[in-house]
Amino acid sequence: MPLTEQEQISYLANVIALAHSDASLSPKETAAIEEIRIALGAKKGILNSATKAVESGNYTIAPVGDFATRVRNIADMLYVCYVDGELADSEKKAMATVCRAVGLTQEQLNVMVKEAIARSTSAKAACPKCGAEASGDFKFCPKCGEAISNIEAAPVRTDFDVPSTGYAIQFCESTAADFDAALTKAKAAPAFTSCVRNKKTWYMACWPEHDFSGVCDLAQSLGSLRNKKVYRSGTEVAWNELFGFLWCAGERRSAYRPVEYCFGKDENRINPWGCRQARMEWTEWARWFSYGQFRQAGLLKKSAVWVFDKARIRHELMTNLHQCRHCPHMRTALMEAVLDAIPDEVQVTANGPWKYSQAYEQVPGSIKVVEIERQDGFEYKHEYFADGVRPRGPQALSDVLRKAFAAAGVSDIDAADLLK
Repeated sequence: MPLTEQEQISYLANVIALAHSDASLSPKETAAIEEIRIALGAKKGILNSATKAVESGNYTIAPVGDFATRVRNIADMLYVCYVDGELADSEKKAMATVCRAVGLTQEQLNVMVKEAIARSTSAKAACPKCGAEASGDFKFCPKCGEAISNIEAAPVRTDFDVPSTGYAIQFCESTAADFDAALTKAKAAPAFTSCVRNKKTWYMACWPEHDFSGVCDLAQSLGSLRNKKVYRSGTEVAWNELFGFLWCAGERRSAYRPVEYCFGKDENRINPWGCRQARMEWTEWARWFSYGQFRQAGLLKKSAVWVFDKARIRHELMTNLHQCRHCPHMRTALMEAVLDAIPDEVQVTANGPWKYSQAYEQVPGSIKVVEIERQDGFEYKHEYFADGVRPRGPQALSDVLRKAFAAAGVSDIDAADLLK
């Protein structure tokens, strides 16, 4: 019974997947695959679909059709593998798996291996384009004119061996304007290689764990390319998971004062954390100053003291910075020092560095504040609800920065530079 187009795709994909299992494809294997396609009666579009299925990286070899077709498929897989030499360990492992799925015994497999070796030994040189046989005297295919003198050329890599440690970036050839610069940087990496997938050249550059700056330099040049992947310690990670900070780092690099840029000085939105992506500025309207609760204080329990919820502040800080956590400019030690330097409790006084945060409607946890102001013999009463505290002027920020900078050993900038 003739195979359907989908069965033909699966049949050829099994052959191609086994040939690719050693991460290379020789001209002899390519010619053998074309020979099998012709014998199968499959169109070239079927072969292209099978190749794409394998090169997607998610293909698994599986039996196709009835028992006779499955055995024939295994015979063709063995032939392609033996046509350029012995089976590699990866090919042997894949063959053992598919034979168990079909139900072949080891004795039956041994017979098929002998037949495949004999078939590959007696095979004449085949045109890598049309599969037509040609004697060793021919330099060009007598049928289509394709050059066949390179039948002994070196195998073409079809995949990469991603290192189990450090970083690796893979990217495809492209017409993007930044491609040439990116390729130059990739070739300068400690390890560089290339392979062919779906008739396109892919490149891989690798760096050890301690050389993240080199990884970032190439990633910056690959911003406009679509086909790219990044691996860390042998595992693929999402591009933005590792390089979510790159656009901000680029802005920092072009800033007039890069260090002040991180603290938000250029926009007069100072943050004490040393990273503007924290989105937790030291401004009067910042919501994180309301993370905490009031507790009653004093002998008569009639005054209120604000207690900061530092665990919540830290959680929001880390959540906001998660996408940028690999940025080499991030100051983790400073962030912890700032949290320590922020007072645990705040007692609001008339002229102190802190004041109440005004909420003109009552919310859970808020307190009612009554302020009396006397002017020109008149008394004015101002009532509102407070749901937290806010800094009054720069004094509180100055105190926090000085303590945090000293604790974290920050020496490339001081509090006076940020506050003047």
